Amino acid sequence: MQMNSLPEPAPGGLGGLKGHALCLDVDGTILDLAPRPDAVEVPPWMVPLLQRLSGKLDGAVAFVSGRRIAEVDRLFAPLQLPAIGVHGGEIRAADGRLMIDEQFCEQLALVKPMLLKAIAHMPGVMLEDKHCAIALHYRAAPERGREVLRLAEIAVAGMGPDFGVLVGKCVVELRPRHLTKGAALERLMAEQPFRGRTPIFAGDDTTDEDAFDVVNRLGGISVRVGDGAPTAATCRLSDPEQLRRWLLTIAEP
Repeated sequence: MQMNSLPEPAPGGLGGLKGHALCLDVDGTILDLAPRPDAVEVPPWMVPLLQRLSGKLDGAVAFVSGRRIAEVDRLFAPLQLPAIGVHGGEIRAADGRLMIDEQFCEQLALVKPMLLKAIAHMPGVMLEDKHCAIALHYRAAPERGREVLRLAEIAVAGMGPDFGVLVGKCVVELRPRHLTKGAALERLMAEQPFRGRTPIFAGDDTTDEDAFDVVNRLGGISVRVGDGAPTAATCRLSDPEQLRRWLLTIAEP
């Protein structure tokens, strides 16, 4: 696919981007990846930057993450933007309404003890309970990737057709199949102040591809951050630092 360039702001900052909505993945996109989810670092200027961008875009700035929204809030405290968490399992609108998909949480809770018992024999693998999804992280033991994936596949096979395995960067998630960032992003874009705006969405992983498809269909700008893996995104940036520089540029007074 021919990659486009991100739009340059007009003099005075956002300029022609004023009618857009900015939706940002967190890990590997605006923040550098870390060996563990709790070890990521937020640059001290990031919160003021996002506050400025939110003000310039009339509040149409959102996080779109695999993390729970409460974890995103902890990282960027005291900032609380509209957000999509757990790949669509949680959505927080601009007015603070929190929509949580509880449909299959009980079934996930039932499989958790088996997963904990299995990874007890896999040093470097950790389980993250996201309530409406379960993540198995192995960034500290990348050689265990196939073993972790096989464990997740076995667990999901016993849970029925409503569940699937989502593979990301050194993480495997067990989640209801209907939970996707794309579906959640489409729902958020129907809410104020996002409604009627052109979405810009940046992500770094295969877990973001369905959201790129939605953004492209809506006539927006999709941005893949990172390596040259095949993508539906129409723009590509080399790393989070390049995206952060672009955000700083468009936030200029």
